[in-house]
Amino acid sequence: MLFWLIYDISENKVRSKIASKCKNYGLFRVQKSSFIGNLSKNRAEMLIIEIKDLDLNSNDCVFMIPACKSCFSEREIIGKLDEERLKDKGFIIFQND
Repeated sequence: MLFWLIYDISENKVRSKIASKCKNYGLFRVQKSSFIGNLSKNRAEMLIIEIKDLDLNSNDCVFMIPACKSCFSEREIIGKLDEERLKDKGFIIFQND
């Protein structure tokens, strides 16, 4: 299933660890604090457990959001998205027709 991981983390060290974990799980960075990728439910749960084990501050926030193909096909993108770069990473871009 496709998952978004989006975070707002105050400490650079913790933020870097989360980004590294996302990359290690095969997620693709979309923006500075936003990753997307295909994960099984089990792998998504493992990633969340690893993030929960980090020293998060009380004001830090991490979202793990599942997105089915049908939901993702209804996306709206404002601004530039390098869709070829996503395709190179194995993502399928669904067009709104």
